[in-house]
Amino acid sequence: MADILIVDDDANLRVALEMSLKQAGHHCRLANTGAQGWAELQQQQPDLALLDLQLPDTSGVELLARMHEERMNLPVIIMTAFGTVTNAVSAMKQGAADFIEKPLSVKDMCRLVVRLLKSRELVQRIDHRPQVDLAETGEAQLIAASPAMKQVMTLAEKIARLPTRSGIGLTATLICGDTGTGKEMIARFIHRLGPNPNGPFIHVNCTAIPESLFEMEHFGHERGVFTDAKSEKQGLLEAANGGTLLLDEIGDMPLQMQGKLLVAIETGRFRRVGATAEQTVDARILAATNIDLEEKAQAGRFRMDLYHRLKMFQITLPPLRERPDDLWALSDYFLGQFSRQLQRPIPRLTPEARESIRSYSWPGNVRELAHVILQALVTGDEGDISPTHLGLPLSPSAAPSPSPAAAIELDFSAGSLSLAEVERRLLQAALAHAQNNITEAARLLGMPRGTLRYRLEKLGLV
Repeated sequence: MADILIVDDDANLRVALEMSLKQAGHHCRLANTGAQGWAELQQQQPDLALLDLQLPDTSGVELLARMHEERMNLPVIIMTAFGTVTNAVSAMKQGAADFIEKPLSVKDMCRLVVRLLKSRELVQRIDHRPQVDLAETGEAQLIAASPAMKQVMTLAEKIARLPTRSGIGLTATLICGDTGTGKEMIARFIHRLGPNPNGPFIHVNCTAIPESLFEMEHFGHERGVFTDAKSEKQGLLEAANGGTLLLDEIGDMPLQMQGKLLVAIETGRFRRVGATAEQTVDARILAATNIDLEEKAQAGRFRMDLYHRLKMFQITLPPLRERPDDLWALSDYFLGQFSRQLQRPIPRLTPEARESIRSYSWPGNVRELAHVILQALVTGDEGDISPTHLGLPLSPSAAPSPSPAAAIELDFSAGSLSLAEVERRLLQAALAHAQNNITEAARLLGMPRGTLRYRLEKLGLV
C-alpha cells in the first residue's frame, strides 16, 4: 500500500482518483491548492504525488520544483488539459515522472501509478546495489557503483517514464559515449523501465545496412513496388510499434534518410515505400553514437535539425577510465559470471593484477575489460590471476613517448611546410603510438574521438 498525494482544484477528479486508488489498496490525501499540497507534503512525505499543472495559487511545475528540493526521489505525475511539447519538456526537466493529458482515464491513471511505484522500488534497489539486473533472461548486468554512473541511470530512469503518445511526438533520446561504454545496455534499461517493457526492442546498426536499402528497411514497402516485391514488407520502425527502436551508430545514417526520420519523430507518422497512405506508430526512438554529432552537423554531414531534436534528451556515458569504482565492481562481476560459465571456482586477482588493471587506460572500455577477464580465466589454470594472465600492454600513460623531434620533423630547408602537412604528421604519429586505436589516439591528442575521426577523414587518413 502506498501513500499518494493528489493536488487538483477539480473536486470531481480528486474524488474519482481517490476512490479508484483506494480500491487498489492505496491511501490518498487530497489538496485543491498548491499551498495545501505543500502543507500535506511537510506533514508526511508521500510515496507518489499527482499534480495539476494549473492550480489556483501556483503552477504544478513550480510546486514540483519545490517538492524535489525537499525530496529528490519523489515520483510526480503532472496532469493538465494543456498538453503541449513545451509543457511536457518543462515538467520533465523539473523531474516529473510522467505527463498526462486531460480528460484522462482514471483506469489508465491507476495503471500508471502501479507502474511508477514498481519502478520506484527498482530505483531504490539501484541506490543500494552496484549491480542492476536488466532482465530475468540472463542478460548482462549494468554496473552503477560510481557517482557518475548513478547519475546516468537516474537520468535514464526519468527519460524512460516519458510518454510516447503521438500527441507530443515520438520520444527520442541521444545516447553518447565511446565504444564499449554500454550504450546498448542503457537503451535496454530505458526500454525495461518504459511504459511498454514487454513490447519489442529493435536494435539496428546503421553501419550494417547498405545505403540503397535504408528506406525500405526502416519504413517497409508495398507489394509490387519493385520486381521482386511479391508481398508487402514491414519496416523496422513499424516493427518497433509499442516498444523501442535503437538506431545504433546514427551518425552513419545517410543524409537523405535523416529528414524522413525527423518527420517520423515529430509526427509519429510515416509512409511505406510505394504507399500513398500514412501509418502511425507509437514507439520510443533511441539513437546511439560514439562520434561528435554536433561537429558532423556543422560540417554539413548530418542534419542540424535532427541533431537538435535528438539531443533534447541526451545521456552521455563516461569512459571506464573515469569510473574507478565501476572498474572494480565490473572486474568482480565478470570474474563471477565467466567462472560460472566455465564451471570453475572464482579466482582471486593478485595485488599486482589489480594494479595492472588500475593503471591501464582501457580504450575499449567495458567491452575490453570483459574480454581481458575472460582471457585471464582461460589462461590462468584455475589459480590466482596475475598480470601475465591479463596480458595488458604497458599503460599508454606510463609508456615512453617518442620525442617531438623524432615523431615530427619540421624541416623548412626544402621550401614551405603547410599547416595541413604538420597536422597530418601529428595525427600519424599519434595513431602509430596508439597502435591505430582511434580512441586512445584521441586521448593522447586531448580531443574528442569524433573530432579526430573527422580530421582523419578530411586528410584522407581513414
